[in-house]
Amino acid sequence: MCNGIKSSGKVVYFTATFPYLVLVIFFVRAVTLKGAGTGLKYMFTPKMERLADPQVWLDAATQIFYSLGLAFGGLIAFASYNKPKNNVRRDAITVSITNCSTSIFASLVIFSVLGFKANNLYENCMDKNIAKLTESGMYPAGYSATNMSYGAYKVLSSQAGFNNTAASLGLRKCSVNDNMDKAAEGTGLAFIIFTQAIAEFPAAPFWSIIFFLMLLTLGLGSQFGVLEGVATPLVDLALFPWMKKKPLVAALLCGTSLVLGLIFVTSAGNYWVTMFDSFGGSFPLMLVAFFEVVGVVYIYGYSKFENDIKFIVGEKPGWYWRITWKYVSPGLMVVILVASVISKCINPVTYLAYDVNTANNISLTYPVWAGVVIAVIILSSALCVPGVAILRKVGIMQYKPVRVATVSKGSPYDDEDVNNFQSTATMMRNTDDDQNDQKDVGYGSDESVRLQNMGGSGVGVGMGLPHV
Repeated sequence: MCNGIKSSGKVVYFTATFPYLVLVIFFVRAVTLKGAGTGLKYMFTPKMERLADPQVWLDAATQIFYSLGLAFGGLIAFASYNKPKNNVRRDAITVSITNCSTSIFASLVIFSVLGFKANNLYENCMDKNIAKLTESGMYPAGYSATNMSYGAYKVLSSQAGFNNTAASLGLRKCSVNDNMDKAAEGTGLAFIIFTQAIAEFPAAPFWSIIFFLMLLTLGLGSQFGVLEGVATPLVDLALFPWMKKKPLVAALLCGTSLVLGLIFVTSAGNYWVTMFDSFGGSFPLMLVAFFEVVGVVYIYGYSKFENDIKFIVGEKPGWYWRITWKYVSPGLMVVILVASVISKCINPVTYLAYDVNTANNISLTYPVWAGVVIAVIILSSALCVPGVAILRKVGIMQYKPVRVATVSKGSPYDDEDVNNFQSTATMMRNTDDDQNDQKDVGYGSDESVRLQNMGGSGVGVGMGLPHV
C-alpha cells in the first residue's frame, strides 16, 4: 500500500488467482460429496415469491456492488493509472462476465457443501429418531428394529396416528429442505457451516488450511482495492502538504482502519459486522452510484461522455449503453432505494440473535441507540456528495484546476512507457507545472489530439483521461 500499485499490482497476481485454484479443488471435491445433488437442486429451484421482497433486490444490488467494486472508488482509482487509449469497454465487459461466472461457479461449490451438510444433519436426525423408536418398542404391525430403514421410517411417519407417537417420544421432524432453509449466511456461512462441513471431509486439516488461505487472500485483495480507492484521491488532491507522501497516507488509513476494526473482534463483534454489512454497504453504495450515474450522464452530459468513449475506443457507445446509462440504471436504483426505505419504515429494523433456549436464531428489534448508529453509518457516506457540492458552491472548498488541453506525441500520456505508478490526475498536474508557458503546444500538429474540457467532474480519472 505504501508504494501504491507498483507493489500491490504485483501482489494481486497471486491474491486474485489463488482463490480460483482453491475453488477448482473444492469444486472437484464438493460435487462428489453425498448430498451435493440436493444442494445443487436447491440452488437452481427459484422461489418466485421472494421477488416481492424489496430487501432481496437491495441484497442483490449490494452483492453486485461488492463483487464488482462499484461506488467504492477502487475502480476509478485503478483506472486513473490507465493509458488514455486503454480499451475501457473491453475491460468493463470482461470484468463483468468474469465476475458473474465466478459467482455462479463459487455458488456451485457452496451449495454442494451445504447439501452435504444438510444431508448429514438429516441422517443424524433420522438415526436418533429410529433409535428412540427402537428403544420404546412402539412399532405398528409389520415393523421391527431389523427392518426400520430410512425409507420405512418415512412410510411410517406418513401414517395416521404417528404424530401422537412422535410427540410422546420427542421425535424431531427431519427434512433436508428445512436444513437448507436454515443454513447460515454471511460470516456464519464461511466460519460455521462451511468449516463444520470441512471437518467431516477426509483429510480435514488439509482442506481447512487451503480454505482459510483462500479467505486470507480474498481479504487482502479486497483491502488493496478499497484502500487504493481512498489513498489515490487523497494523494492527488493533496489538501495538506503531508498528503503528498503516499506511505504516510497509507499508514494513516491502515492504522485508522485497524483501530475501528477492533470493535468487530469483541464479544458482540458479529452483531457489529451484521450492522455495518447491512447498512454501511447497501444504502450508501446505491446512493453514491446513483450520484455517479446522474453526474456523468446528466450533469457532465451524455454527449460529452460518449465523445470521450469515442476518443478512447474509436467509436461511440451503441443504443444499449445509451438506454442503460440514461434510463435503466438510474431508474432501477431509484426504485430499489425507495422500495427499501418504505419497507424499513413500515417494518421494524431487526437483527438475528442466537437464542440459547431454542438453539436457533431469533429476530430481535434494534434498540434506539443502535438505530442512531445505523443512521450515522448511512448518512456519513450518503451526505458526502451533496455536502461537498454545497461547500464548493459557497466557495469554502476549492480545487486548483489542472489546465492541460492536448495529448501530443512524446508527452507522458502517449508514451509507450508511461509512468504507470502515478495517477492520471497527478501526471496532468505535474505536466501542467512543467508546461505552464506552453498553453497551445501541439494544437495544430498532426501528432496531437484535442481533449474535451472535462469540467472538473473527475470523469477523466475513471476513464484514464486527464481531468481539468
